[in-house]
Amino acid sequence: MNPLVSILIPTHNRPKYFEQALASALMQTYPNIEIVVSDNSTNNLTEQIVEKHRSHPRGSAIRYYHNSEDIGPLPNQQQILNLANGEYINYLNDDDLFHPRKIEIMMRHILSHTNVVLVTSQRRVIDSKGKRIFVPPLNTFKLLRPVDTVIDGRVLTREMLQDQTNYIGEPTTALFRRRDLLEPFGVLAGKQVLFAVDMATWFSLMTRGHAIYLVQPLSYLRYHSEQLSQSKYAKKIGELDYKTFERFAKLNGYA
Repeated sequence: MNPLVSILIPTHNRPKYFEQALASALMQTYPNIEIVVSDNSTNNLTEQIVEKHRSHPRGSAIRYYHNSEDIGPLPNQQQILNLANGEYINYLNDDDLFHPRKIEIMMRHILSHTNVVLVTSQRRVIDSKGKRIFVPPLNTFKLLRPVDTVIDGRVLTREMLQDQTNYIGEPTTALFRRRDLLEPFGVLAGKQVLFAVDMATWFSLMTRGHAIYLVQPLSYLRYHSEQLSQSKYAKKIGELDYKTFERFAKLNGYA
């Protein structure tokens, strides 16, 4: 039996990148997926791309929603999770890409461990044209473990808190079991995180189980000038999250 996996693509005015992201979702070898698109765009270009791909052999798996107004990136991430039907979830940022076997490989691992709540992997970095960028293997891009490893959730959480580094990766990188996420995406111990929403969600999940780290790169993170993380305000907004993480650490015995 292959449980349903929801691939969630929240998007906003990036038709070129979106089409590449959507194509990588449609190419997944795992047999039971739905692709949910929640569109914040101010035009219908993304909708036109979706309609063009309806003719794909897996086009019927696409569920498209267009918001009547731009509700913002975080509300869109939270809304799209509520639209999903899958028992397992994998976000796909609209400018990132999946390896064709990403869902297949990650599902094989998570289904073989009852105490695992999420699976992550190494990822590659690409530029605006899809060419690989070689980044130093430091901080978030370092090889976390030398082989595929089940990591105790508390151990990995402590590493991330101490180093203030998201070793699990962006929303695109991880697949997780939906029932284990008890708070909205980006909410941690009842507090809304403003920037490191993915890290907040990984912490929340790992209070309920372990993570699997895979050494094979299974996703592609795109670096480009339009990223929110490249904004001049990103660092200052991120600093506001520290108090939320400190509070979480104290509540859960990490501090």
